[in-house]
Amino acid sequence: MINTKLLSALLVVISASAFAQNLPPADVSIERLNSYPLIQGRSPSAPSMSADGSKIAFGWNMTGDRRLDLYVIDFPNGKPKKIVEASSITDLPRQDDTRTDLEKKEGTLYDGGIGGAQWAPDGRELMFSYKGRVWLVKPDGSDLRTIFDGAAGIGGIKYTDDGKSFSYSNGQNVFLRDRKDGTTKQLTFISKPNTSIDDYDFSPDGKWLAVQWSDSSKLGNYQMMDFSKDRATVVPVKRMWNGELAQDNQIGIVPATGGIIKFVPDVPHYCWIKSASWSPDSKNFEVGWIKDDFMEYTISVVDPEKVTKKDVYHEKAPYNTINDWRDVVWSRDSKRIIFGSDVKGDLLINRSIFSMNVDGSDVKPIYSKLHDVGGFTRPKHSDRLIMVTAARSPLTTEIRILEPDGKETTHVVMKNGYSSPKAFNWADLPLISEDGKKIATMASDRTVNTELYAVEPEIKRLTLSQTADYMKIKWADIKEVTFTAPDGKTIHGLMYTKPGMDMTKKHPAILSNIYADSGKAAWAGFMENYAAMNLDMVVLSVDFRSSWGYDGDFNSGYYRKMGLVDADEAVAAKNFLASQPFVRGDRVGLWGWSYGGYLTCMTMLTKPGEFYAGVAVASVTDWKSYNEWYTRRRLGIVKDDKEWFEKTSPITYANGLKDNLLLVHGVLDDNVLFQDSARLLQKMIEAGVHPDVMYYPRDDHSIGKDTSRPHVMATVLRYLYSKLNTP
Repeated sequence: MINTKLLSALLVVISASAFAQNLPPADVSIERLNSYPLIQGRSPSAPSMSADGSKIAFGWNMTGDRRLDLYVIDFPNGKPKKIVEASSITDLPRQDDTRTDLEKKEGTLYDGGIGGAQWAPDGRELMFSYKGRVWLVKPDGSDLRTIFDGAAGIGGIKYTDDGKSFSYSNGQNVFLRDRKDGTTKQLTFISKPNTSIDDYDFSPDGKWLAVQWSDSSKLGNYQMMDFSKDRATVVPVKRMWNGELAQDNQIGIVPATGGIIKFVPDVPHYCWIKSASWSPDSKNFEVGWIKDDFMEYTISVVDPEKVTKKDVYHEKAPYNTINDWRDVVWSRDSKRIIFGSDVKGDLLINRSIFSMNVDGSDVKPIYSKLHDVGGFTRPKHSDRLIMVTAARSPLTTEIRILEPDGKETTHVVMKNGYSSPKAFNWADLPLISEDGKKIATMASDRTVNTELYAVEPEIKRLTLSQTADYMKIKWADIKEVTFTAPDGKTIHGLMYTKPGMDMTKKHPAILSNIYADSGKAAWAGFMENYAAMNLDMVVLSVDFRSSWGYDGDFNSGYYRKMGLVDADEAVAAKNFLASQPFVRGDRVGLWGWSYGGYLTCMTMLTKPGEFYAGVAVASVTDWKSYNEWYTRRRLGIVKDDKEWFEKTSPITYANGLKDNLLLVHGVLDDNVLFQDSARLLQKMIEAGVHPDVMYYPRDDHSIGKDTSRPHVMATVLRYLYSKLNTP
């Protein structure tokens, strides 16, 4: 009879020994670089500019600790001043506290502090939420007080435009609280279980309230297991699954005094709402929405008096699918709608800005060039259009201003980086005063984490987060490179090499943190630099297919080709590296997280012999297990499009492993479920192939606990270092 306990122990030892080689000594270890207090400091969090542009509030901690304090800076010439210290605010008492000692300890350990604050319309007060309460404080730090004590059920709280009241949601309905006398009025009255108001917006004249309603009753259930306790416990998760058609939302209008919501007719319950905003004159409300299958996009204009809509703009994807980037703003005179798109007739073009009359007539381009717009907005009391563009390179951004007379001004805050915050598949916007005359931004590059900068009236740095130890870090040479994909597309990336590296010798190389937009020249942490400077590796960060900054064709270019077209690009990247005289072409590895973990699996399983080693962290292995909002756009519905799900899922190719692959996953991952790695591993066992594994029993998708994050980053590098340095 087989001793199963002994066998399990042996398997763990064998797997662990595969990457037990220690990394070479370094001035600062990879574990320290991924531990609190952060050596790069805590970047300013959630900065907010007062309406007149005279001040900016933000969360910050100059020591690099996790807990953020609240700071205010006079803009543009002041110095940051701490106005609320998070540690001075105590927890609410707990009657019959049933938390374990570990839960109590981690409640304190993972307290993130005051992430940011919201300005009162008159700029004389700030509001923030912390430790179960909603607080008010003066910009100089005086008069700190609560307005909601024990506010765990209050969300979306904000000032009304006139500053006289606070509006908020209790998780289902919207309420209004008078700032002067404290009276509270309920404005909506939905009662059906699993329904809620997810977002809401008062009209500028204060007459109407627009709401976005949803019903989550169709969302699927999933059971995770927490194996870290003496007795394993069940952890229930409610989430969307492909094929459940669970999306159910509506747009409605209600008088600002409260009442029964009138829902806008003919906006499908199953659609993806991308924008919703009032015209400045309050006469119209626009709703931008994408059809359930992501093939069509519509802008509808709603008459709040009649609660009727007119579809004023419509586009179909010429091929592939409609992109998520669909920003919309109104002109200041309310006569035109300004919107973003990468579709023009039967072509996919660069992300551009167009405008049209409210009835949809006279559509014309405002800004359409051979580079992408990452985001745009119009200040409340200005006709300037503030944009973030990628004109110099798909890997960098600049802030561009289009004046009413057509004149353009460009501000490059970071010459070799991002002049605005990096977002998922676009660029976040700078901070702008309501008159449009003052602009600030969060900017970074690959050697400096995100900091606050003034842009107008002049460019200058406002915060310095880095610690003294950070200044001791030596940086690799980083340069932009390009190579050609098999289908002829030009692929951009950043290559790291150690200054003074012996170019007469061949060095191992890695594709690092592979993902769409992973080649962007914004702050990305220490992994690439550490591998180049301390492990003698050549490192390449690549902007894979689906990255923004190119055009709509490239951005939507892995439609029904996920893990196929970009696996080809990974091989092209490897061949580019191998063509360098200083790279050892037979010792190239790759690693990625989430989709990057998935792409690592697909590349290793469908391109055997190309990469010597790979590490897949939190990998999707079967797309039918993932969220419908993500998979339907890219693949379809599993019952109708089974072929595409099978072609693009690593589990289909489990027997293809010929090289070295490490699977890493958090057991409590509620985004990419642990079952993905477990099911792939079972298929590999059945196929007789032997991956390596490392699981984190108490971690979710981020693998971010204080003991886990340094461990997983070291695990990735230890594995690649040990494998790629074999003879």
